[in-house]
Amino acid sequence: MDPLKLNATETTIGVLLDKANGIFEFSGKSRPENVIGFFDPIFTWIENYELHPNQETIFSFKLDYYNSSSAKVLLRLLVRLEDMLEKGHDVKIHWYYRTSDEDMRESGEDYSTLVSVPFEFIEMN
Repeated sequence: MDPLKLNATETTIGVLLDKANGIFEFSGKSRPENVIGFFDPIFTWIENYELHPNQETIFSFKLDYYNSSSAKVLLRLLVRLEDMLEKGHDVKIHWYYRTSDEDMRESGEDYSTLVSVPFEFIEMN
């Protein structure tokens, strides 16, 4: 399965989904004009990955900011990961936040109450 790599821009997050190396990472700021269009290839990749996932899958979220449109799509993504978990796959979330960014930590905590995927909160300096 080919990796999906999207470089971060001023309005879009960086994405690296690499099954072979076990890297599933989202980082940066998400405020694209067309949020559905941006996330569509990500959902397609995850649908294909779901057919033959790794023994353990840890999705890392290292977000600095996301707008309300992105928040809705991120929840949809987390629900998709919850579906994988419910099918018996080992899925976890690592939610990174900066020491000075309690809002981002709280956002992750809010998401963790909405899905059954285990979250680990990791503070970054």
